[in-house]
Amino acid sequence: MKKIILTTILFLTTLFSFGQYFVIGEMDSENQSDTMEFLDLWMSGTKEVVGENLNMSIFQKELSNTHFFVRSVSTLQEWVDQENASDEVGAKVFAKMGQVENIQDIFQSFLKATDFKGARLYELMPEYSNMDGYFAMSPEEKKEYKYRRVVHYNLTDAGEQPFLDNQKFWIDADKKLGVNYYYALMKPVFATDSDFMLVLLDKTRFDYHKNWSERMDKRFSDPDFNNNYEQTQKAPVSSVVDEWNLTLLDQYTY
Repeated sequence: MKKIILTTILFLTTLFSFGQYFVIGEMDSENQSDTMEFLDLWMSGTKEVVGENLNMSIFQKELSNTHFFVRSVSTLQEWVDQENASDEVGAKVFAKMGQVENIQDIFQSFLKATDFKGARLYELMPEYSNMDGYFAMSPEEKKEYKYRRVVHYNLTDAGEQPFLDNQKFWIDADKKLGVNYYYALMKPVFATDSDFMLVLLDKTRFDYHKNWSERMDKRFSDPDFNNNYEQTQKAPVSSVVDEWNLTLLDQYTY
C-alpha cells in the first residue's frame, strides 16, 4: 500500500509543463486534514527538490470525499522518461521529509485516511478545445477559475467522426455568435470512464450556470444552430454518461 501510493504520487509530481496529455489521479479521503497534511508536505518537498513549479492542482468533487490531482505532459515519451527518473527524485524527497517532526505519525494518518483509486491518462484534443487563453494566464490568474464542470460522453452507433463533426459545428457557431469560454475536450488513453471527457472552466458554479444560460440564448437565436440541434436530438451522436462538479482547492496548488 505504502509503495503504491508513494510511487504513484511521485510519478504524478515529476511532470512539469502543460502539454497534450493529462494525468488525473483519484483518491478518496475520510479525513481531508490528514490526507492533505502529508500531501502538502510531499508536494512542497518535491517542489523544493526539483526547483520548479509542479503545475499541479487538487480538486474536490462536490458533496463527496473524492479528490483529483491533475498534471500534464507534452508527449508520452516524456511521461515514460520522467517515470524512470522518479526513484532519484523520490530519494531526495524522502530525505527532506525525514526532517519533519512526527513524520511517521503524519504518514500513518495519511494512509489510514486515504484510499488511492488509480490514475487516468487523457489526450487533449486542441482543435476541439479552447484553452490557449487559460494556459497563458499566470498561476494566480488560474486560481480565479476554481470551478470545473466535467461531462463524460459515450458515442452512439454513429461512431466517433459524427461526434467530432458536431463538436466542430458548435465551435464554429460560437465563433460566429461571439461566444467565448474555456473548455477542453479529452480522449482517454487508458483507465477510462467514457469515450470522451469535456471539461468546462469557470470561476464559480454560479458563474458557470449563468454563462451557460447566456451562451445557449445566443446559440438558439441562430437558425443554423437550431437546425443542427434538432438533427442531433433526433439522431444523437453521443450520450452523457456522468457529470461532475469539481472545486479547486487553491491552497493545494504546487
